[in-house]
Order: sequence, then C-alpha cells, then structure tokens
Amino acid sequence: MADHYNFYPLKHFAATVAACMDLPLPETYAPPVAWASSILRERLGGAADRVVLYHADAVGQYIWQKYTPLFAPVYRYTSMAIPFLSTVESVTPVAHASMYTGLDPEGHGIRTYVRPELSCSTLYDEAVKAGKRCAILAMEDSTFLHIFTGRPIDYFAAANAAEIREKALGLIASDRYDLISIHTFEYDDAAHAYSPESKEGLNAVSIEAEVFADIAHEMQTFSGKHRMLLSYSPDHGQHLTEGGRGAHGSKMIEDMNILHFFGTF
Repeated sequence: MADHYNFYPLKHFAATVAACMDLPLPETYAPPVAWASSILRERLGGAADRVVLYHADAVGQYIWQKYTPLFAPVYRYTSMAIPFLSTVESVTPVAHASMYTGLDPEGHGIRTYVRPELSCSTLYDEAVKAGKRCAILAMEDSTFLHIFTGRPIDYFAAANAAEIREKALGLIASDRYDLISIHTFEYDDAAHAYSPESKEGLNAVSIEAEVFADIAHEMQTFSGKHRMLLSYSPDHGQHLTEGGRGAHGSKMIEDMNILHFFGTF
C-alpha cells in the first residue's frame, strides 16, 4: 500500500471541471489541474456543454490498487485518472464542500460531519450565473441534498444505486441539463457495516461501477450532438478498524488517497 499522500488536494476539482466547461470562477477557487483540463478539452474538441459527475462515496485509492478488475466498467468509458487527496476531516460533508467550492475546510466552514447549507459560492452557483441548467441526483439523505440545497437547481432523490441508475438515465435522455452531479453511498454503507474489503463492500464497489458505466453509455448516445465530460470521483476512502468494520475521518492514507477517472465523448 502507498505510504505517501497524493499530490493534488481535492479543492482543485471544481476549477478543473469549470475549465473544461469554459466556466469562469471567482479568484477564491483553487486553480484547475491545468494539464488535465487542457488534455480533456483537447479530447472534447472545445468546451464541454454536458457534464456528469458521479460520486461513489468512500472508495479509496487502495481499493482500486488491490481490486483493479472491479473498475473495468469505469475504465471502459474513461481515459484519464487523477490522484487526489481528500480533506481533513476525511468525511463526506467536508470533502464534497471542498470539491465544489474550491476552498479548504477553513474557507467554506465545514470541518467536521455537519451538514449546513453552504453560503459561499459553489460550482452550481457559478454555473447558474453562466446560464447553465444544473441537477443533483442523490440517494436519500445524501450530503448533497443538505449542503447544496436552496439553489435554483433541480434536486432528485432515490432509495438506492439501482434507482439512481434509472433516474440518471432519464435525466440524461431528457437532454435538459448542462451539469448533473450524482451521489451514491452503497459502498460506504457496506464498508461501515462489514469492512472495506468485505464481500459486501466489494460487491457494492462493483454495483456502483456498473451504474457509472450504464450512465456513461447513455451519455455516449449524445456524442454527436454535445461535447460531453464525465467523471467517477470519490470523496474519501475508508480504513479497517480494530473492531473489523470500516471507518474514515482520519489522516490515514486509506482515508485520504482517492482516484478520479475522467472521460470524454
């Protein structure tokens, strides 16, 4: 297992996506991973006008390293992987707030597992200012449905990853949205209940990877009409506790190192 932290803090995610969309952001945002956005734009042939960001909760980089075949459905539709470093604390509200504001926890104000509505600028706010139509699709009681609420975007909830799949395919087929964020936590739940490398946990990784692939396949049907960007982007990982279950929130490599996959159509 790696014994060092990944190079890019998670706060660079928002600007990297925005650069691919030609979307201006305030100076408060951490800059994009410039080489990555440049390559992605080159592959897109210009600015992306349809973006789908899929967030499989708590899938750490070491899971990819040890169980690489589970990610075959993700590889099928992506062409770039960027190693990111999660936040401190490495919990969902803190990580996703940094991911969508370009700020460290001290900047956006969420430092522990609390879920207030964010008052600072988010990627959604900047997209709406630019005339973009945005949607969030997430499992019920998702952090996304708490910290990003109150904005002029559309919110959809689903009971599980299977229902997420059906609703996501419908949203993409409607061709209404410029930016869609999708959040599932099948793996996070299973890893907490059993262990990060349990049969149940790894099965959840596989389920979410297949849901991502189905979403990507639906996006591909619009490739002649739009320039499309998608990502598989976890927020943090999980580690094994002495009690045999999964946990996160620490500075451990297992919690901090994550891998984001990007694809273009």
